[in-house]
Amino acid sequence: MSPPPWQTGDRLMHRLNPDLGPGRVTAVNGRTLSVVFPFAGTSLSLIDDPAALAPLVLRPGQRVVVEGDGSRGRLEKECDDGQWQMEDGRILPAASLWPVAVGISPLERLAAGDIDDVEDFANRLDALLLTRIREARGLGSFLGGRIRLFPHQLYAAEQATRADPVRWLLADEVGLGKTVEACLVLNRLLHTGRAERVLVVAPGTLTVQWLGELWRKYHQVFVLLDDDRLQDVAREYGSDFNPFDAYRRVVVSLENLVANPRLSEQAVAAGIDLLVVDEAHHLRRPRGHPGNPSWRAVAPMAAQNNHVLLLTATPLEEDAHGFLRLIQLLRPEAFPGDFDAAERLASGLPLPPCTTSTRRADIGGFPPRRHLPVSVNDPAGWAALDALVESQRRLPVRAGGLGRKAERVRRALSSPAALAAVLTDLDQDLRAACAHAGENDPRAHWLAGRAQEWKEAGEKTLVFVADRETLIALKRTLETVGRVRVGVFHEDLAPGQRDIEVAQFRMGSSLSLMISTECGGEGRNFEFCRRLVLFDLPWNPVLVEQRIGRLDRIGRDRDVEIVTFRPPAGLAAAIASLYEELGLYAEPMGGLDRELTRVEEGIRAAALAPEEAVDAARFLPLVREVHAARARVRDAAYHELHREPYRADMAGSILARVPARLDELNEEVVTGACRRLGFDAEQERGERVWAVEFGSRALVDHLPGVAPGTRFLGTFDRACAVTREELDYFASGHPLVEGVLAELEDGARGTVALLEMDGAGSGGFGLLALYQGEGDEDEAGFRALAVDAQGRPRPEWARRLISPPLRTRRVRPETWTRRRGWRELVEKMAAALPGHTVPDAVVAFRFIRQDEDPAP
Repeated sequence: MSPPPWQTGDRLMHRLNPDLGPGRVTAVNGRTLSVVFPFAGTSLSLIDDPAALAPLVLRPGQRVVVEGDGSRGRLEKECDDGQWQMEDGRILPAASLWPVAVGISPLERLAAGDIDDVEDFANRLDALLLTRIREARGLGSFLGGRIRLFPHQLYAAEQATRADPVRWLLADEVGLGKTVEACLVLNRLLHTGRAERVLVVAPGTLTVQWLGELWRKYHQVFVLLDDDRLQDVAREYGSDFNPFDAYRRVVVSLENLVANPRLSEQAVAAGIDLLVVDEAHHLRRPRGHPGNPSWRAVAPMAAQNNHVLLLTATPLEEDAHGFLRLIQLLRPEAFPGDFDAAERLASGLPLPPCTTSTRRADIGGFPPRRHLPVSVNDPAGWAALDALVESQRRLPVRAGGLGRKAERVRRALSSPAALAAVLTDLDQDLRAACAHAGENDPRAHWLAGRAQEWKEAGEKTLVFVADRETLIALKRTLETVGRVRVGVFHEDLAPGQRDIEVAQFRMGSSLSLMISTECGGEGRNFEFCRRLVLFDLPWNPVLVEQRIGRLDRIGRDRDVEIVTFRPPAGLAAAIASLYEELGLYAEPMGGLDRELTRVEEGIRAAALAPEEAVDAARFLPLVREVHAARARVRDAAYHELHREPYRADMAGSILARVPARLDELNEEVVTGACRRLGFDAEQERGERVWAVEFGSRALVDHLPGVAPGTRFLGTFDRACAVTREELDYFASGHPLVEGVLAELEDGARGTVALLEMDGAGSGGFGLLALYQGEGDEDEAGFRALAVDAQGRPRPEWARRLISPPLRTRRVRPETWTRRRGWRELVEKMAAALPGHTVPDAVVAFRFIRQDEDPAP
């Protein structure tokens, strides 16, 4: 019976030239076929000859690359509808799957005497062992981020990802790393194929921070879907095109989502696999109400049967109804209808198993904050500053209204330079007053007098200011009066330049002081600094907490010095006193957003009040309100309602699962492979920093995920990567690491070898076969089987052969492979191996005694 005729789109193999790899028929003209062979990079015209051409057949266990997105995986089983299920759970059309490597089997090469260098095999074996080790008994995909490993974060991520779909509320106390936990979950879902389309929704002030966190710490490239990007999509694809089809991994501001309801509809239509909502306490739905605009924008996306992560800084004790509403978004079956929060809490029923809410008290070990208020004895300087503030408070409300007046008061509180920047040409007298007050600013001169002392002590100091104009003026004073070099960090610097500025500040001995605007409070790590100086005080206490949070981070091992200024009188003095009364410098104020928002409103009202003097007593009701809320949170009356909360005694067992030498083994495997592949790889003297280039001398034409000519400067050391964010972190998920491991796993190098090893008193000859993607829980990643010359299983030999380090004598291939009976011996041993799949690598080996002939 003759085979069916070839059709356009059919895929085939050339039996007589398997090195071409699989091909696809692009045209049929009688018995002549036009076939493109993508892996060989060529197109051929072939005669339809059944002896030469065979249909491409896919088999379980086969490594494949997915056409379109270039991702890789292993086939698990064929489905009934012309699709295949991957080991990572994805269901994909067979036509999109291409075998990674098709050619002569390693067993045939061994029998024919086609032997690879033993160094290539050793590199392959090390890579397989690395793949196994970095699984870390379930923690593997959590270990690739540029983060310190804290057990409570690993615990939260592992708890969340056990569910399918993942629908989880991350409600840890402020400063414990909810963003890190969300990124750990996101990373695992992406790397295991459980999610592809991801949408991160965050307040507009945090969107850039999310982009930076995802890229710097997890090698994930996301797109900010703002108005400009939406216009780009419309120009390129048309006004009706769904932007979530153009970009699969997106960050969008909550404000943009609310202002543009169509975005929510388009996200639902595209089908979001993972939805992440930061500051989810902004989603509010009172009883008997359809919800505020934020709730209504997010709820349709959360209602899909997809993965959802909600992050909130508001604990259950502070807003029970709002907290339970968020759980309702995740588990509507647990809270049907319009429930009564007080009644639900009074029942004592545990919350659904979808929350983590770790507190600082559950972890312990946090160094204290040490507030150092400064009262500068300079009446004239303070009087000039206060006069500027009062001149703005007494302004009549003109064009621009209260908002313009409030902004001018705020700028006057920040610095004379910040106020001068918004003055018109008609304000000549006020400009002169600003110049005079700026030249004599007591805060700037106090800092200039301390800067040299701090530098000589080898201490780094971060100074926060509200406005760039304040930054420029303060920098000039410090450099001219204090005679110190000053680093700067502000929103007008390009992202790459910001990294350089921080790196020079951290590493440079001559640079001991950096001035930053508020953009430095968004996700940056300045933990290496000794102290924080709050040159001015924002009206929003949350911004003060964000500033302090750049130094007061989990894992810090010394106290945090917080320097503030105490003006002698006026509105600035009242605000300074208010923040001290609130306890803002003593402990984090997380979870008190409602109360702190009212504090900001109270300061704004005082700034615009008609009376000349602002008495600190007017803020006492706000202080009492914040203290009462803080006490409720501290008491944590409902904490036990969370199921399986993290406990400090869990830390040891969690961290014990992290391989002790993971970074070192990763370095050995990847740098060894780079050298074997002809890459330029050099280590910087005295440091664990490597410069790697996929240059013109490389022995491969491509590397998965890495373009030729790409250069990297990075480190394999986690501690170094955390402190030096300008470096790449060569860990799980990094393109270079994953590309090298994919090449070692899928490439032909090191798949056939000869080993001769000390037999420890006994001798024997055998065959070792390695099967990638197989193995049980204790042998994840690959399975090793060994048989002796008689075909008998020798598991003890297999364990010894794959146990590092690999110590072998160099074997000249011809001394073994040209002896009579070599092919027959190989075929005899191969016949004893399982017949259902072909091994990915094979080794003929000999254990010898010292008195033995080295030939087999």
